[in-house]
Amino acid sequence: MTTVGIIAEYNPFHNGHRYQIDEIRRRLDDPIIVAAMSGSFTQRGEPAVLDKFIRAQLAVGGGADLVVELPFLYAVRSAQDFARGAVNILSSVGIDRLAFGSEVDDIDAIKNAADRIDSVEVRSMLRDKLAEGQSYARAMREALRSTVVDQPNAMLAVEYMRALRSTTIEPLLIKRLGAAHDDRSVDGTILSASAIRSSLDDLSLISKAVDAPTLDALRSIEPPSIEKLFLPLVAKIIMSSTEELRSIYGMAEGLEHKLIRAARSTSTFDDLIGSMVGRRYTRSRLQRLMIHVMTGLTTELVRRFDGTSYVRVLAFNERGRTVLRSLKASGVPTVIKMARHLSTRSMYNRPSTLETYQRMSAFDVRATDLRELLCSTPRLGLDFLNRPHQCGH
Repeated sequence: MTTVGIIAEYNPFHNGHRYQIDEIRRRLDDPIIVAAMSGSFTQRGEPAVLDKFIRAQLAVGGGADLVVELPFLYAVRSAQDFARGAVNILSSVGIDRLAFGSEVDDIDAIKNAADRIDSVEVRSMLRDKLAEGQSYARAMREALRSTVVDQPNAMLAVEYMRALRSTTIEPLLIKRLGAAHDDRSVDGTILSASAIRSSLDDLSLISKAVDAPTLDALRSIEPPSIEKLFLPLVAKIIMSSTEELRSIYGMAEGLEHKLIRAARSTSTFDDLIGSMVGRRYTRSRLQRLMIHVMTGLTTELVRRFDGTSYVRVLAFNERGRTVLRSLKASGVPTVIKMARHLSTRSMYNRPSTLETYQRMSAFDVRATDLRELLCSTPRLGLDFLNRPHQCGH
């Protein structure tokens, strides 16, 4: 039986995601579907509206067979690293196809854009635009202006295609329906995740765009607020030396000095980020950097961890269980109960004795606790308390 991978955030799971799953099953005669899902923070450096265990359960209820966590190391990174890390994880699971959505319904155009990114001409243009002070994302869009990367999901599709080159996994393009990536409109049954997140104060606006279990989950929680990060973040910054800040992954070109000034001159998280946004630094990049500051993710650790694979299981059904059985024989570290692989004592007292995948898992645990601290009623230690949800099929 064919196994198809999806890379997602499910923040939250909505009708567009269900359409993608249904379309995969229609095209490929009911394959097993494995989703690699961002954990506690998204690629934009924002806390997920629902915790990863609930989101994984909703995804399996919505048609996925197995949901594994995209490790923090890859999830809160640039589009290129996000895609590369996710393909790495799904490759270790053993998928045959990778399905992804795009506003552009032309797989050849996406392949051509992926080829062009690594051409001498585009790399040269990219270097020039970065030297002019443009952000990487903007420089890449301008360098590839004549291709398909004007839309965010098209850019991700191009990065998925680049990441697939070193594998035998075949791409499966699913045309996106409904609202565009960042469209805030709440008309229709397929809305953007951004529109859904911006309407949490009035769930009646989005009741036709998500299923009943997702609506119930959203109704039962107060979502985390990234503003709550401001004071602990400022404390972390002003108590650190410039050398310590400079070691954080993503801290480049003297950004640590701007960060110290911003910490001392702003009064909200939004103002702190806004004071540094510019041609070179996008809001998403800066928000990711703040999460790296809080978790202590350094450039050296990223260098050491990159390329490491392990599978953290979040939810599955009976069909997904067959994938887990084959994983056990593959030798890939498979984390079902975190306590069997990691403990708070080893995280804090004996990190040097841990294997690489365990040290990476520790950052997943930190990220989960950090997200909880942004909620009104934090529940620390969820990674040790929660087991994967097993859904009937």
